[in-house]
Amino acid sequence: MEINKLTYEEALSKLEDLLVDLEDEDCTLKDSVDKFKLGMELYNHLNEILKKTEGEVKIILGEDKETLREIDFIREAGDGYC
Repeated sequence: MEINKLTYEEALSKLEDLLVDLEDEDCTLKDSVDKFKLGMELYNHLNEILKKTEGEVKIILGEDKETLREIDFIREAGDGYC
């Protein structure tokens, strides 16, 4: 599997499947470590996609700097949105 060719949705689905597998009590230590490594690769790929997309959105919105402000979309649930 070439992780770099996965879409955001495909990579997220595979990461979710890995998390379910890791919760399985029958998973050996070696399998758990292998799945963790794959999970980190998927996480890094997802993070790169999000960074690229964020940059594209900033470029698109950058034309109207007077009326736009940067919003931190990653907040604790208690802050009103997550």
